[in-house]
Amino acid sequence: MKRLLMVAALACLALAGCKTNPNAQQASKDPAVIKAAEEKAALDKAVAANMAIDPNLIPFEKMSPKLSPVGEAQLQLLLPKLKTAKSILVRGHCYRGDIGNARAAAQTRAIAVKQVLTDAGIPASKISVRYDTERQLHAVRIVAN
Repeated sequence: MKRLLMVAALACLALAGCKTNPNAQQASKDPAVIKAAEEKAALDKAVAANMAIDPNLIPFEKMSPKLSPVGEAQLQLLLPKLKTAKSILVRGHCYRGDIGNARAAAQTRAIAVKQVLTDAGIPASKISVRYDTERQLHAVRIVAN
């Protein structure tokens, strides 16, 4: 009988440790937390789609020289591979049929990506910057050797 009571007491203690935290349940119902989780999931999905198509092509908005959150996240995934590369070619793309000063836009995009890479600790001497205005692309392609 003592042994049975001892087992029951240990089981009660073990189950008491599994009690859920009411604050955690409240936080999961907070609209701001839900919205942030949905945004992160959408960002992760977009990055995964880009990586599946071409992991070395960082997309840009048609009229923007700035990296999008998707582009930044994709670069973060590429950083480990790029840090060990002997040389890196960063080629900015901007189709001249879509934008008047496509050359400047393509160069600005390539320089923005180069800046992220140098901020991550990759020496600027390893990175070459080029541009292309012939292809119907609005992106930056990274080639690592």
